[in-house]
Amino acid sequence: MSGGTFFPNTEAEQVVWLSHYALKIPIHGPICGISDTEIQATLKDIAYWVWMLQHWHPATQHDAKESTAHKLRMISGSGTGSTNHPQPTVFPDPPPIPEPGIQKRLFSQIARIKASLEFNESIGHDLGIIAKTTTTDHPIPEFTLTVEMGATGHRVRIDFKKYGHDGIWIETRTNSGEWFFLAIDTVKPYYDERPLTPGNTHETREYRLRWWDKSEPHGEWSAVQKAVVG
Repeated sequence: MSGGTFFPNTEAEQVVWLSHYALKIPIHGPICGISDTEIQATLKDIAYWVWMLQHWHPATQHDAKESTAHKLRMISGSGTGSTNHPQPTVFPDPPPIPEPGIQKRLFSQIARIKASLEFNESIGHDLGIIAKTTTTDHPIPEFTLTVEMGATGHRVRIDFKKYGHDGIWIETRTNSGEWFFLAIDTVKPYYDERPLTPGNTHETREYRLRWWDKSEPHGEWSAVQKAVVG
């Protein structure tokens, strides 16, 4: 069963993700309708899962290699004197063993959290359950324009998604004039609340965007979009 791109592929990364989820689920679970009883069961599941990945499975693999080496040494090796066969690893205080199906229960819980009316993007990011999108999937910014009333008159709202980038570099022009820099925005949406040019009762504003990362604009320009203000 797949958890989507929010769940890591490597076991080392899974240990980190599971440990983080165990810290956050007692905070956000009750908000999204997860009972205290279920949260405690989830913590039991995660404790055993992490213990298996970090301790039990690596140790049993090591024991198996040791036993195979001992078998081959005894059958076809050489030397004199007695030798002891390797002892299996002993685990002091292992966590309680839950029922099988830990991953299925966890992903079912996450699906119910996402379906909750109280769920939002902030909770999703804090729990680590929002799928990650690589920056290479979106070579140019995508955005939409909406003309709406602001505090001092009409304004243009620019909605966009960062797709893992630091932000966007925005350029604009008015009534087919020259392009000029408008803003760098790292928090969506951006509001263009400039007043109309003196003498204009309305004007056409065009916008184009590039990605902004590590204090530099880069990449191809987006498609140009227009909005009429006034």
